Amino acid sequence: MKQIRPVPASLCWNQDPVLSATIHALSHLVPGCLVMYASTLSGRGAQSCLALVLLRALGKLDARWCFPHAEETLTLQKGTLGKPCLFLDDRKGPSVSFSHGKGRLWGAMSSKGRVGIDVAYPEEFAEGYPFARAFRPEELEFAGALCRNDTARGAALIWSAKEAAVKATGAGFNRFDPLDVRVAAPFSKEQGFLFDVLADRPITAWAKTEDTGWLAVALA
Repeated sequence: MKQIRPVPASLCWNQDPVLSATIHALSHLVPGCLVMYASTLSGRGAQSCLALVLLRALGKLDARWCFPHAEETLTLQKGTLGKPCLFLDDRKGPSVSFSHGKGRLWGAMSSKGRVGIDVAYPEEFAEGYPFARAFRPEELEFAGALCRNDTARGAALIWSAKEAAVKATGAGFNRFDPLDVRVAAPFSKEQGFLFDVLADRPITAWAKTEDTGWLAVALA
């Protein structure tokens, strides 16, 4: 596993974009599991700082993850497939996932299970994109209906759910073909959409609008 050198706590807490981040809590993805997510500006040390902020927030709501001196022991490692792993000294921490988009870093952390997060934007699916290689016809059909027949925006919605789901498996698209990850028609939930996604297992994903695109969080 590749280790990411920890960032001093003093640097984290002096970064205004991290301090001012709004931390959101999701409790409806899987019963009994809490997910926190937030964003900050991309940059050196942003992942470690955002992980620390999310860990502190999670610890306030779940005593299992309360570490008063976490900033002194927190390190991030990357597995062979790129999945980030959080450690506190020699103890494995809660599941964490990151996604970059438009100069920002998004992060999600879960009290149990594996979490995945992704942001996707319509401009990634401009005319000429090979939609048939990434989406099933029924996926584009219901996504188009949700997005007023805007194909690019609908594709961004479905892609964010697929990407978040495969990240939650720990493998990402290293072990999946996009067409093998099936997204079912969603229903509205907490100012967003809740999806059933089938990868190598059933996964629940939730997506909401973010800027001009979509933010999705999934839990396996």
